[in-house]
Amino acid sequence: MRSGYCPVGLLPGTHRIGHHGAVLEIRIVAPSHLTSDITAMLDEHPGVVTIALMRGSSLIPVGDTISVGVVREAGDDVIGRLRSLGVAEQGTLTVVEPRLVLSNAATTTEAHVPGSPIDAVIWEEVSNRTSEDASMSGTYLILMMAATMIAGIGVLSDSVILIVAAMVVGPDFGPTAATAVGIASRRWTVARSAFFTLIVGFLTGIAATALLAGFLHLTGIYQSQAVLGLRPQTAFIYEVGWPSVIIAMIAGVVGMISLTTAKSGALIGVFISVTTIPAAANVAVALVYRIPDEVIGSMQQLLVNIVAIQVAAGLTLLIQRRLTSRANDRLRVLLRAGRAGTIAS
Repeated sequence: MRSGYCPVGLLPGTHRIGHHGAVLEIRIVAPSHLTSDITAMLDEHPGVVTIALMRGSSLIPVGDTISVGVVREAGDDVIGRLRSLGVAEQGTLTVVEPRLVLSNAATTTEAHVPGSPIDAVIWEEVSNRTSEDASMSGTYLILMMAATMIAGIGVLSDSVILIVAAMVVGPDFGPTAATAVGIASRRWTVARSAFFTLIVGFLTGIAATALLAGFLHLTGIYQSQAVLGLRPQTAFIYEVGWPSVIIAMIAGVVGMISLTTAKSGALIGVFISVTTIPAAANVAVALVYRIPDEVIGSMQQLLVNIVAIQVAAGLTLLIQRRLTSRANDRLRVLLRAGRAGTIAS
């Protein structure tokens, strides 16, 4: 039992209170006949910090509520074990990440568990997030139209500021990453749904921007000379080269790491480094103003960015899966060692 469990790094008389890593709070509602198996597994697991049991507290399903604190490095393994016990099928399993945890036990537990909380990936969370990103929604289409139209005006006025603004607004990285996740994890339904969502989003944005550009052209707000002339600030949109490929691949790596490790701040950099939304907008503008070279160049830019992002994101995901698998293997070794020590004692 846990009374015989002593994490490495636990020093007698330590006075450090607090935790600088991440602790997941897992709330389990399950039928009573599962409680003993759940608590036994949690009690033995080296990544578990706290266990609270409230018997008979659940009406639907009739059963118990268990609240568990787990260091993030062990979260994926613990969630997998809970699923194997039938918690998700017969009850509910909710995972949240508190903003602040003050716990000496969490600090010492984290020191014992292999891996880093920053690099730890919760694959159930990634799967759930990508499933959402793969779904078509009105909000997604509105944002795609808004972003592409902003970029369209940026093209017409040769304004980098508007191009950057459009990149930030664009929601296209979600389904792009979801497609890569679906392919890498062989979840073909998710991959097809995400790719369909991505394509429909771009087609909708291009159509809306073409209508806007046509209106601006007919009303004389933007004359042909403004588009047919030199546009030094936005010419990069339809000029495809190796820099486009390299930047898109780097963005794919950073974007996937941001999604899998909950470091969403880095996603802003991803949004404003790839040329997907501006390329789609330039396709629409070039169609309206009949500039075939720019139509072809912009379509090539769009395809190159999408493919490069997905390839890089998929490779990053495979590497992360391998690293997570190794960390979970080390956790299993610790778990077996803990069981052996309990039996010996």
